[in-house]
Amino acid sequence: MILFFLLCVTPFSADKVEIIKQEGTSVIHLLGNVKIEDEHLKIACSEASLHEAENYVILIDDVSIIDENGKIHAGFAVYYFDEKKGYLRDSVVLFTGSEIIRADSLYYDGVDELVQMFGDVTIEDKKNNLMAYGGQGWYNLAKDEGYLMEGPRLEIMRENKEPMRVNAQEFKLLAESNEFFGFDSVTVVFDSITVYCDTFSFDLKEDHGTMVNPVVLEKNNELRGETGQFKMKDKQIESFSVHRGWSTYYTDEGSKNIVEGKEINIIFRDGEAIKIIVNGEPSGILRLKRKEENAGNE
Repeated sequence: MILFFLLCVTPFSADKVEIIKQEGTSVIHLLGNVKIEDEHLKIACSEASLHEAENYVILIDDVSIIDENGKIHAGFAVYYFDEKKGYLRDSVVLFTGSEIIRADSLYYDGVDELVQMFGDVTIEDKKNNLMAYGGQGWYNLAKDEGYLMEGPRLEIMRENKEPMRVNAQEFKLLAESNEFFGFDSVTVVFDSITVYCDTFSFDLKEDHGTMVNPVVLEKNNELRGETGQFKMKDKQIESFSVHRGWSTYYTDEGSKNIVEGKEINIIFRDGEAIKIIVNGEPSGILRLKRKEENAGNE
């Protein structure tokens, strides 16, 4: 093992060191068990090229970068020491305090604590049992919040149940406050319920969601409103409510009811709607199911 120091007093070591003169400057080529470390930074890889004049390094194979913001693994990276910035690609994985971020490629800014992710992005929030996917996004490591775009979707894991799945055009993730927001053409699916709305927010600790212009479908039943909210208990729906709403639903006997009001509340038990409450100028239409006539009667 050979140990050297950069001009900026950053120590490095490797199995083999080559110093190459290129266009009036020196490039230090490191091979095998490469380590570059100071009190705030630890870099490891299989091969590296240190460019002293520009104070950056090219890292190849089994790359690991560790600083106060977390740990990053990748197959290839370029890192600038002065700016604390880097570009990484090939199976990039970033480990923070409570999230794991994966991407095809990633820009890292260690000063502003920002990350930009590209291509097959995955964010795993273990604290909130949340998986988020997208084609592009960014994450603020200091504030513990991020944004996902390009066909993003979320999955909220539920024990012994299918996850709640949410699709939207864009997502904002607020891991510190255990919330997320979905924007534009949002679809939420869980159990027998499908929700369509313009915007959607969900509190992952309180299991409470809010919606703008929701359309809620449950089997043949339908609920609409200007705004709405729902509450879950033990990851199962407990209640739905909409403001300035309209609903159509069928009874067990097959009767079809249509109701309107300033506020409509639907109460659930074991995932099934058991009660509907209409407040504020309620109105409705009841259409009873006709009894089938006996074919033998004339």
